Amino acid sequence: MFAQSNTSDVLQTGNGNDAEVAQTGLTNDSDITQTGNNNDYQTTQNGTSNISTATQTGHRNLGGGPGLTWGTLQLGTNNLSTTTSDGNDNNTGTAQQGNNNVGLIDQDGNGNYANGAPSAAFFGLLQVGDDNSAVIDQDGNDNFGSSAQRGNDNDYRTTQNGNDNFSSTTQTGDRNNGTYLWGTNQQGNNNFASSNSTGDDNEAGTGQYGNFNTSSIDQIGDRNDANGGFFGNYQVGNGNTASISQIGDDNDAQNTQIGNANNASTSQMGTFNVSTTDQLGNLNISSVMQDGFANMSDVNQNGNLNTSSVSQTGTTHMSTVTQNGNGNGSSVTQNN
Repeated sequence: MFAQSNTSDVLQTGNGNDAEVAQTGLTNDSDITQTGNNNDYQTTQNGTSNISTATQTGHRNLGGGPGLTWGTLQLGTNNLSTTTSDGNDNNTGTAQQGNNNVGLIDQDGNGNYANGAPSAAFFGLLQVGDDNSAVIDQDGNDNFGSSAQRGNDNDYRTTQNGNDNFSSTTQTGDRNNGTYLWGTNQQGNNNFASSNSTGDDNEAGTGQYGNFNTSSIDQIGDRNDANGGFFGNYQVGNGNTASISQIGDDNDAQNTQIGNANNASTSQMGTFNVSTTDQLGNLNISSVMQDGFANMSDVNQNGNLNTSSVSQTGTTHMSTVTQNGNGNGSSVTQNN
């Protein structure tokens, strides 16, 4: 009986491009390179030493696109996938299922999605089990993003560098992360990011630096953090808003905003809560609400229409609020 030694290369250069590859067992590999005009690609691999590389360069790129039948789908063993689109109406996909997943998508301009697309709610990565990792880099124009991981040694990073950004990330169980240098990093224009972790050694990140920022991180159980080492929100200028909500176990959090229409909220519920909020200038507001056990909070506001409110409920409360100039206000309520 002979083993299948899959491998495939497709290289296309101009006009109505299209390519499909499907491989089934053993030492899979596939490369697709397309260069210009109506690109498209799919790749399906099934079991053992999977790898896939697809490079599209210009015009109507796709991958799986709206209605998505992949744009790489790998199912078992040493998965890895790299997709690069360069310009024009990009999309892509990627889904990996089990074992040593990685996954990378890099898009450098125009319609980007990565593809949990506006017109098709399918993966823009999505990994399901084992040593996951996920990276999405988008460098300009109508970015979107996404990344979903389900279980084992998760990790992720999404970077968007300009125009109508949005990013979304969901991790569900095991060593979740996001500290892979911040988790989500957006640099300019209509930012919005969200994150969601559900259980085990959570952390998260988010940066955002300019324009209509918003961010939100929700975590539910185990070693939560939201990630003070490299953010836990952190915004620098323009429409800021930030929020973190953690529900149980070794919570922590942080929000830092620096200028313009700030707002920050943090809500924690049970176990070693801590929270820190710093705001620096313009229409500040903050609100922190903690619920049970080793509560603590610290809010610092510096200038302009400050307000703050902290409410703590059970056990070793503590709170410090410092406000410096302009519309100050404050209110702290502690209970047992």
